[in-house]
Amino acid sequence: MGRSGLVIPGVLLVLGLFLVYGILDMDVADDGELFGPKVFPWIAAVACFVVAILLAIQILRQPDIPESMIAEDGSMREGTASNWPAVAITVGSFVGFALILETVGWIISAALVFWGITIGLGNRRYLFNLLIGLAMSSIMQLVFSGMLGLSLPPGVMGG
Repeated sequence: MGRSGLVIPGVLLVLGLFLVYGILDMDVADDGELFGPKVFPWIAAVACFVVAILLAIQILRQPDIPESMIAEDGSMREGTASNWPAVAITVGSFVGFALILETVGWIISAALVFWGITIGLGNRRYLFNLLIGLAMSSIMQLVFSGMLGLSLPPGVMGG
């Protein structure tokens, strides 16, 4: 089993803990609304924990054995078969997102993180994935600003 598969649940766990810390550290003047500023971060944090646990269980119970680890006679080869380049691309996408968010803005940085993760996960439809990322980040921008009254970093898109 490739150990690299457990990195993603670990990243999700750390992200969930980071969100919880941010929620607890958040100063909110009036939290009496049904959908206040803490609701969506809590939903995201819980989703991170649930997905991390389910993904880790799946990886541990049914490890994905790459074809390169199976010998021609059907037996297992010695060693590990972690896909470290895919892990590096995926984790690098998250790090890049954090580094460029304020400068470039939400729409572009979120589209790029989506695009990078799809590449890390093996999808090769580059332009299609980039366009989907742009569409999803734009929709989230509209939801946060239009429906929730919260602003995401505009970056080069204006402000």
